[in-house]
Amino acid sequence: MIEIVNFINGEHVRGAESEGLFSLNPATEERIAHVTVSSPADVDAAVQAARAAYDSGPWPRLSVEERAYYLHAIADALEDNLALFAQYECEDTGFLAKMCRDGHLPRAVEHFRFFAEEGKRFFGSAIPVGDAYFNLTHPVPLGVAAIITPWNGPLAVSSINLAAALIAGNCVVLKPSEMAPVTISLLGQIFAEIGLPPGVVNIVQGAGSPTGQALIRHPDIDLVCFIGGTQVGKAVLRHAADTVRRSLLELGGKSPTVVLADADLDAALDGALVSAFSSNGQVCTAGSRIIVERAIAEEFSRRFIERTRQIRVGDPFDARSEIGPMISAGHREQMLRAIDAAQRQGARLRTGGAIPAWCERGFYIEPAVFTDVHPRSDLARQEIFGPVIGMFTAEDEADALRLANDTCFGLAGSVWSRDQSRALAFAKKMQAGNVGVNTPYIRDIRCPFGGFKQSGIGAVGGRWSLEHYTQTQTLCVPLSGYALPKYGVEP
Repeated sequence: MIEIVNFINGEHVRGAESEGLFSLNPATEERIAHVTVSSPADVDAAVQAARAAYDSGPWPRLSVEERAYYLHAIADALEDNLALFAQYECEDTGFLAKMCRDGHLPRAVEHFRFFAEEGKRFFGSAIPVGDAYFNLTHPVPLGVAAIITPWNGPLAVSSINLAAALIAGNCVVLKPSEMAPVTISLLGQIFAEIGLPPGVVNIVQGAGSPTGQALIRHPDIDLVCFIGGTQVGKAVLRHAADTVRRSLLELGGKSPTVVLADADLDAALDGALVSAFSSNGQVCTAGSRIIVERAIAEEFSRRFIERTRQIRVGDPFDARSEIGPMISAGHREQMLRAIDAAQRQGARLRTGGAIPAWCERGFYIEPAVFTDVHPRSDLARQEIFGPVIGMFTAEDEADALRLANDTCFGLAGSVWSRDQSRALAFAKKMQAGNVGVNTPYIRDIRCPFGGFKQSGIGAVGGRWSLEHYTQTQTLCVPLSGYALPKYGVEP
């Protein structure tokens, strides 16, 4: 079993709490890691290490090219050990091995490489004020950033923010989820091996209470980046108000897949299934609401349900598996309660929604599809974060748009129509930050990724990340200058 400890000021150290937590393999329920729990004192030590590294250490004073060298070194080390990291992440999260190996881990490598180079292209401007002055703008790092990340795709999700924060010159305290801490913990070893200056990145382990709470409440943090549920995101904002500090939030979603009557049904069906069930359905962009125009609703629903029944749920290391286990017993139980509540509220369960008959161990569940879902029911409004889908029938295009936007979330979505112009016009009216047009939404590191409404504040990717992790200073430099009044001089 792996021993997971903190990484503070360049050293691996145990947390002060006497008892730790255990990370379980969701497929086998076996303990794979013992996780230290960081007390508020541990968190304070990590923040103070980051503060000292920022205030008096070399990191923010290095050139961007020198910082880029370290980011490339991190990427090199990850790439050299990609198979090992992918195995650990599969065991830690229950995500399919092929997804970890071919998707999440290469994406983490790409994040460090991309921002190593993007940072060199991120600079200020000279703004002339007539012939009298130049106003020179330049980006300045914020200081100490707290980055709190979830258990789904921990390395990929962490790295997009960590790499941007580092190339901009910030120092970081990173807290991974206690349910999937292994690959983030291994990053500490990489930092030590490549000679990253002490205190530049600190990793604290533990649950939301006490560790996460101590971090978001710490007065010496200049920015909190939180990726997770909307309710916790609101708490981050409340604490940020006390110190007027910046917050970057990627929160929940209840994303719609809209299938208009003239859609290519085969393509839309494939896209809707991918949007609904990739990453075991445990992803914030999951297309958990499928809205279909009435003219094709019956056929589309029938085919979607048939395909869902054939999805192979099983061992994430089995190449034939299409959905692995849920992250924990508790999370699966929440899903089962949500499925039961949906039926009591009148929705019709058409397939799945139970623990597979063959399941003797592991947190598996059959993907569930509901029809006859009331738009105001819990199933329609609340994020379940698993392979549970609600299908809705729209009377026409206007009704489909109304249903798509009838949510407090606005993270992602997709629309399907053979008429590309019609689909594009529809997509522009959707209240979501990321919309696929005749495709599931596919992320690109060069593009902004962020949500509308209660799905978050800010966007990550490309220069948008760097803008969040810096502040702009303007320097006013005279050329000929204006004739200044001479205060205190007798006329």
